[in-house]
Amino acid sequence: MFAIQPQQQSSGSENANSTDNVTPNILPCRIHHDGPVPRLNRYWRSEADEKDKNLRTAYFRGRKLRGRRVAIPEGYEGVVALPTERLMPSTQGNASPMISEEAEQEEPVKVLEKQATFNEYVVWGHEFAPGADDSFVKGVEEWLKLAEVIHCQPSDEKKSS
Repeated sequence: MFAIQPQQQSSGSENANSTDNVTPNILPCRIHHDGPVPRLNRYWRSEADEKDKNLRTAYFRGRKLRGRRVAIPEGYEGVVALPTERLMPSTQGNASPMISEEAEQEEPVKVLEKQATFNEYVVWGHEFAPGADDSFVKGVEEWLKLAEVIHCQPSDEKKSS
C-alpha cells in the first residue's frame, strides 16, 4: 500500500506545503528522461485547435502530434508523486497480546512524496488526436467508476428487500 504525503522541504524553505499545478502529457513515444525539463519552451510548444478547445497540436523532433485534453472530474485531484524509502509507522504495536505470532503480518505502507497536482492531462497521438475510446482518455473515468463501486455503501432499499 501507499500513502501520499507532502514533499519534505529543507529548512528555511518557503511554502513547505505548496505544490505546483502542472499539465502532464502522455506521449506516443519513449523518452529516456524522467523529471522536469529546464527551458521547456525550447523543446515543446503546443497550440490550441481553432475549432475545438480540447484539441492541441505540437511538433516533437519534426513529427506532428495531436493531443486531446482530458479533465479530471470535479471533486478529484491528480497527483504527481515520487516513491521514497520511507515507511508509515506501523499500527501493529497496538495489537492485542492475545493475537498469535502466526497471525498475518501487516503490509508496510510506503510513502509517496507529492511533487505537483493537476486538474487535466493531455493524451497525444501521431497525426491524429486519440479518440474517446483511447485507454488513456477513458482510463480515469473507468477507474473512478470502479473506485466508487468498491467504496459505496449498499443502499437502504437493497437492505430492506
